[in-house]
Amino acid sequence: MPRAPDGIRRRLLGAIGAAPLALAAGRAAGQAGGQAGAQPPPSNDGGPFIPTPWPIVDEMLKLVEIRPDDVVYDLGSGDGRFVIAAAKRHGARAVGIERNADLVVFSRVQAERDGVADRVTFVEGDVLEADCRDATVVTMYLLPRLMAQLVPKLRAELPAGARIVAHDYGLDPWRPDKTLTFHVEEKVKVNGMTETKLLYYVVPARVDGRWRLAPERPFAARPVDIAIEQWPDRIEGAAIVDGVSLALRDLAVRADQIRFDVFHAGRMLAFRGRVAGETMAGELTGRGVAGRWTAERVP
Repeated sequence: MPRAPDGIRRRLLGAIGAAPLALAAGRAAGQAGGQAGAQPPPSNDGGPFIPTPWPIVDEMLKLVEIRPDDVVYDLGSGDGRFVIAAAKRHGARAVGIERNADLVVFSRVQAERDGVADRVTFVEGDVLEADCRDATVVTMYLLPRLMAQLVPKLRAELPAGARIVAHDYGLDPWRPDKTLTFHVEEKVKVNGMTETKLLYYVVPARVDGRWRLAPERPFAARPVDIAIEQWPDRIEGAAIVDGVSLALRDLAVRADQIRFDVFHAGRMLAFRGRVAGETMAGELTGRGVAGRWTAERVP
């Protein structure tokens, strides 16, 4: 019977059953640009104001598939073009966070001119201090040193399934779900190159910790505990089944969906389900086993 690798056992299961699992830039390159002929003010906070070319705005909107019920946050909203486009084209509510007070005023004027002032809000503030818990979509064009600081904040505040699209610079070490690379002539004015990269992320449910698993049809003589450690770039887990530590194989979380397999007693058991806060539930299949399972987080 395959056991979990020693590293996983040490990190995840050393104290299972006795104690809880120990859980383990800069600033915006302005995201927007206003009506033809309108000239936004320059940045005044030490970082460059670089509006995202309209063809890239179009691709970003397309990539995150904005719906009317979405709440879109643009971090480093510059002159507001992404926020205004999300409201005007897709009927979404949208919020722009921008440190430059002049750009905030400019964006509000543009929103009035485009008839979406009732659906958009522009806030003068630091993106690292913004409360993003209402967002279902987040967009950004920020320098790398700021992107890295946003990773723990976005993963902690955004709900499972929220979509993020970043222009050129990724949320390292978080691995994007999708990367698009294409060429836009207007980009030459920004950095002398035509190549553009968009990085797309789907926020996973937070599943790190210890869980007590209860299958509808028990496959073990004793209760099954599972332990998971989750990082931006990977996820690992193990289970105690009849006193034996076993790796959670093919463990993956996307939005609120979780999947993993456990090889036990000569058969592979496949768990597929959804995460809802402190509980998980789904379908269990395997040779001679079929039914549902539930799990609750153990303090």
